[in-house]
Order: sequence, then C-alpha cells, then structure tokens
Amino acid sequence: MMVTTLLVTFVVTVGLAVVVLLTVAAPSLRRRGSRTMARIDAWAERLLLVLRHHRDRVAEQARTRVAARLEAQRRGAREEHRTVRAR
Repeated sequence: MMVTTLLVTFVVTVGLAVVVLLTVAAPSLRRRGSRTMARIDAWAERLLLVLRHHRDRVAEQARTRVAARLEAQRRGAREEHRTVRAR
C-alpha cells in the first residue's frame, strides 16, 4: 500500500512539473520551431479528438438513458391512471 502511494505521488508530482514546464516553455519553443514541441502539439491534438469523440458518445448515451427513463415514467403514470379510472 505504501509503495503504491509513493508511486502515485511521484507520478502526480512529475506530471505536474512537466505540465508547468511545458506551459512556461511552450511559447518560446514554438517560436524557435522545436520538433519536440511539434510532436507534443500533434499528440495533444490527436488526444483531444479522441476525448471529444468519447465525450460526445457518453453524452448521447446519457440522453438515451434519460429519454428511456422518462418514457418508462410516463408509461407507468398512464397505466396507473387507467387503473385508477377502472376502479
């Protein structure tokens, strides 16, 4: 458990350091035409496309689930209304 905690802490710390470093250094690296920065930008753009596609797919699934739930509620209410009228 302790090793996992240390590993996660290390990964998070290094990840944040890299993000801060790239945030500060990226503009000057782009101006100089850094190939590393171009690779990072291309990778980030591909990742962004995948994440957007995933977000859209999850949103559509959520809309479908909500619509199905509302339809079930309406159907249940109509059946209950018919039952009450029959009595």
